[in-house]
Amino acid sequence: MDHPVNRAHLNIRESALIRRIREAFAGVKLGKGISLSMTEYYDSYQCATEYLERAKHDERQDWQRIPDATLEEFMGTFSFTDVEGFRFYLPAYMIWTIRNHRTSNSVIGDYTIYALDVNHHVFAKVGFLNAFTAAQIAAIVDFLDYCIGHRGTCDALVARRNLEKLRRLLV
Repeated sequence: MDHPVNRAHLNIRESALIRRIREAFAGVKLGKGISLSMTEYYDSYQCATEYLERAKHDERQDWQRIPDATLEEFMGTFSFTDVEGFRFYLPAYMIWTIRNHRTSNSVIGDYTIYALDVNHHVFAKVGFLNAFTAAQIAAIVDFLDYCIGHRGTCDALVARRNLEKLRRLLV
């Protein structure tokens, strides 16, 4: 969800990048993928059963409807979801990072950067390039490039490493 305070601080490059991400991931649905609440359930070794009930109400149709506060609540999303969940939640987390990396103490921006490793376990069966469309990969490349330029508020070293790995795949 857009927040007027954060949107007011965006520069032209950031606004354009958010627009590219939205366009590239428009229409992506979670489908039968692993939802946010289910990631927390799995992260708890299936002990936090309250997340099973919460999962029934997780957004599955439009990732743009997920409030920032909800994203901030779920730190382990990319470690415990599947390819469908990864593709569904990634644009929300990338946009959160662009909007909030300067003002938030949350680590979810860096966790998003860390997850964008072509060798991430989620892609073991399908491969990173097969998990995304060409437009989505272009948006991911642009996002990592953006993060490289914001050392100090983003983990630019990991962003650079992940971007280099991705570019080697694209050759």
